[in-house]
Amino acid sequence: MSAVTRLSMELDGWQAAWKQLEAFLDRMDGVADQDAPHVQTVCALLPVFNVIERARRRAVGIALAPALAAAPRGEGLSAVSVGSLVGSESRLPGVEELEFAVGTIGADGDGKLTGAALLAGTVTLFAFRDEKHGGEVAVRVPTYDFGPLSASGTVEDAIDAGLFTTDQRKDAAESGVAELGTWTGLRASRRAELKTTSETVSLSSVLDGLSVSSSSSAFDPVASGAATRQIECLADRNVLLQAKATLEEQGAAPELTDALQRAADSLQASATDYGAVATALQPPRTVIASVSGLASLKTTLRRADSPGIPGQLSNELTTLDIEAGKGMDEAVASRLAYPDGSLRMLRTLEWSLRFHWVFRQRWFDVRNRAALAPLLKLVLKPFCDSLTRVLAGQPTGIPLVGPVALVKDTLTQATALSVTPTVDLGQVQPGHVAHVGGDRPTLALVLGWEVKGAEKRLRITPLNVSIATDAKLPGIAGLVRSGTPVDGSAVSVSSQELMDGHAAAGPQADGVVQEVIALGAKLNLILGQGGGALGLVPPAVAAPYPGQTFQLLPPVEVGATRLFLDGIPLASTSGSSKPVQVARPGELLLVRGADDEGTWWQGVATVDTVDVRTGAAARADDEVTTTPTPLGCGDDEEVVVITLRDLQMPKALVRDVTLRRDFKGFGGPSLATGVMLPIELDSGTANLTVQDGGVTKTVLRDPELRAATTVLKSWLGVPT
Repeated sequence: MSAVTRLSMELDGWQAAWKQLEAFLDRMDGVADQDAPHVQTVCALLPVFNVIERARRRAVGIALAPALAAAPRGEGLSAVSVGSLVGSESRLPGVEELEFAVGTIGADGDGKLTGAALLAGTVTLFAFRDEKHGGEVAVRVPTYDFGPLSASGTVEDAIDAGLFTTDQRKDAAESGVAELGTWTGLRASRRAELKTTSETVSLSSVLDGLSVSSSSSAFDPVASGAATRQIECLADRNVLLQAKATLEEQGAAPELTDALQRAADSLQASATDYGAVATALQPPRTVIASVSGLASLKTTLRRADSPGIPGQLSNELTTLDIEAGKGMDEAVASRLAYPDGSLRMLRTLEWSLRFHWVFRQRWFDVRNRAALAPLLKLVLKPFCDSLTRVLAGQPTGIPLVGPVALVKDTLTQATALSVTPTVDLGQVQPGHVAHVGGDRPTLALVLGWEVKGAEKRLRITPLNVSIATDAKLPGIAGLVRSGTPVDGSAVSVSSQELMDGHAAAGPQADGVVQEVIALGAKLNLILGQGGGALGLVPPAVAAPYPGQTFQLLPPVEVGATRLFLDGIPLASTSGSSKPVQVARPGELLLVRGADDEGTWWQGVATVDTVDVRTGAAARADDEVTTTPTPLGCGDDEEVVVITLRDLQMPKALVRDVTLRRDFKGFGGPSLATGVMLPIELDSGTANLTVQDGGVTKTVLRDPELRAATTVLKSWLGVPT
């Protein structure tokens, strides 16, 4: 079995392996999407219940402590420890209770269930850097809504005091039907455990205990307390309005959103009353010297503490408590439903991925070192070796014995050469270069050979035959005649010819020079300049303006056929003894820039021609080329116009667009799968970043990778 066949089979295996993992990730994303509306509801309602508890404390002097801070997937929250999840009997039930309900239950040494909840610490498995995910997106599991859990741990007695007790779990396992507790039920049981003390009194009760004969300093706690509560009510009002906006987006019941608005209005009224009390108790406090004035002040403060019945929540907040409780119970039930609640399924997939990832990562690493990298190196080495021989002026190394000639006229872009039937092609390998002589000489990159009846053919990349039409030139434009010799004889290509992109002998021989340039650029695209992860170094092909990056005039549209340089580079920096263009026909160059959303892309452009034209002359071709000349080009201003054979870019680039030759190449795993794999799976593929407005952004190389895999597959004879 040939190395090319073995490599093709290996690529199939890699693509299947990645698709399995990608399907797993897609399934996890799908469940996360199912969970998203419910987690949004839970995280929006918890602050609402914190507001209600603060109102209860103002009314009766006692309430549950605020729930743990929560955000969907813990976005923006700092890491927490297991200890912060413990001791929640006097705390408003939060998202940790949902985790206890879906978490693993602990057991002692005898296998007896202990009622402890076991939670896995959050770990970052990898980060995406691809087009699908929009750049550097970390995959962390589990994604707790209270934030990342710093380490795995146990929360004692959490199961039986929560939403899914040990007995309920046993019943579910035996019958397949689960009866879970409700969030509002758990909250009610915690409220019932709260104990009143001499200190748990409302602020209005404190003022009720004072009279006109009380010392002025006795009113200090009331004054400061009223001012504090005014600020608290206004802040809580904003919390309710923000929750209303979020819940409206989630399609919440009108009864809930209306209750939020009415409760917010009630808090505004309470804030006004607290403010009136705080103002009245500012020095010199003349109001406390008047029996009627003090009585009026007490009435105002009682109304602020309890806008409805004294010692109770206002009607508006009571209604909100009921409606919000319905919404919370519904969202929690959807997330915890046994066995397919959205949170339950998400955690199962996350925990599975965590352990599956370890083995998949190991497979990628071992398989790459043992099979993929050696095969890629084995297959691509002849391409590098043949180009090295050509550049050194040596015979190309293709094993053709005796006189071999074309037996058919062959047009430019042909993908096969019909040669002398008696020639032995058994030793020809993909990557060998054949010298095609005649009046229109060129080089042919051989990909293999085949026999069609009595006809023997060399399979090649599209043949590059000069199409120059000057009547004084020898041969026929774009045609190699039957009888033309095909062999491995040496050719002479100078550095100046490579920088020019044209043969010194005349346009009829440009095919030789341009094929060398194209092969060198394609090897750089795959392997990177100076080599990379495969340890295979492509030979350096002389190029003009070495190491320079050229600014392009934006925009560069999707499928652009022309690029326009922003300014004309100095000839003194070209590295040539005579004026040369910035690029050569057939050359591959990188195009990098940002789209209108600030995402950075890097793709590959294939050059056709390069001209220096006036803005007016460039505009004259706008209708023909479909890519308009940028408005910044003055009619009398000269501009470098690069006409393209191909440019694949998914989005238009609107700023900071550059043309460059700094190829980094790709690691074997990304080449094999055709995907910009996480660096944990393919450390050989460079992660390019740029500074954009003080922010480090990943350059998405997906278009560049697609170009590289297209070249590789074409060399292997695999459909692209």
